[in-house]
Amino acid sequence: MNRTALFGALVAAFVPGVVLADMNYTGVEINYLDLDVGDTVSVNGDGFEFAGSWELNDQFHLFGSWQDQSLDFDIDGRTLELGGGWSHGFSDTLDFVGTLSYVDAELESGGLTASDDGLALGGGIRTRLGESFELDAGLKYVDFDESGSDTGLHVGARYYFNDSMALGASLDDNDNADTLRLGFRWEF
Repeated sequence: MNRTALFGALVAAFVPGVVLADMNYTGVEINYLDLDVGDTVSVNGDGFEFAGSWELNDQFHLFGSWQDQSLDFDIDGRTLELGGGWSHGFSDTLDFVGTLSYVDAELESGGLTASDDGLALGGGIRTRLGESFELDAGLKYVDFDESGSDTGLHVGARYYFNDSMALGASLDDNDNADTLRLGFRWEF
């Protein structure tokens, strides 16, 4: 299915069910990662991610994440992402979110290290369904300096078991890797 068509279908599916809730862009989260890298040679692994964001005002926020990955064939990976985001509320429960960030990625195996960095541009939606459920979906394009570009689709869901804490799951389907995240978010 065309990624643009899938994104449009996700937006259309989310809009009718929204009710009043507040969007918060300040918080921290920790995620378990399950990774599948490569098309011709599949390399699997797992890892963890620490992430956080800080709301500057009603429209702008800063964010960052750090991942540590252990892959097949004794390959270790690390990814750092730092950036800023802009959100536009269509209602109290539906936001469009645009992001611009710097990404630094590194792979290491047997004393050899490969690293690359670049800029990422993302856009998507974030919506609340009732008091306890949140859904988000988006597209992200990363232009690396040396290894080309990567485009990905993100879909995720969270269940808030109180006003500020949630359990979540998401899937990133990129050109070069697929990542399943399971995690905990604390907003403040």
